[in-house]
Amino acid sequence: MALEISAAAGHGSSALSRNHDPLTSPPNRPASRSMALECSAAAGHGVRLRRHVLLFPLAYQGHINPMFRLAGILHARGFAITIFHTHFNSPDPSRHPEYRFVPVPDGVSGPAPVAMEDVVSHIFTLNAACEAPFRDRLAAVLEEYSRDAVACLIADGHLLTMVQVATRLSVPTLVLRTGSAACFSCFLAYPLLINKGYLPVEGMANITTM
Repeated sequence: MALEISAAAGHGSSALSRNHDPLTSPPNRPASRSMALECSAAAGHGVRLRRHVLLFPLAYQGHINPMFRLAGILHARGFAITIFHTHFNSPDPSRHPEYRFVPVPDGVSGPAPVAMEDVVSHIFTLNAACEAPFRDRLAAVLEEYSRDAVACLIADGHLLTMVQVATRLSVPTLVLRTGSAACFSCFLAYPLLINKGYLPVEGMANITTM
């Protein structure tokens, strides 16, 4: 099950392609209530549980900001929000007291990479380092909330390992791509350029792995 969102940065638009939408309309209920109280109310009065949306942004500001804007929209619609995040460039929970934050150890230290090849390597490192700890933390959250209360996980498009982990745990998964519409179109063109023989360019053989 997948819903892919391509957010057009700077244009305020998004393109969606979906097989199934797990985000059913929930009631707007106070975030401070415990799951136990919510379950009791649901059992006694036929009230639906408050659904939880789990989000995992890539730890770069250009990816964090769109994910938090999406979180704000979902929260305004009545969803409870849980943010998974790496220790690298972690968000400040005090700025969003209405959300729950779950840190995922990444084993990465030092400043953010600058060169493009270093950025790509850094993303691969984050994916590999976070796989096991994210699996443990996601399983704990599912046990705490109950699977029925979790609407889905929305992960950054570069955190494909986290998508695989969630899929193995049977969590409905959505992918948020934070690049512009022009950037998204370029990625869509890669297969055609390769089939036409324009790629790979001589001396750039690794472009086929992008």
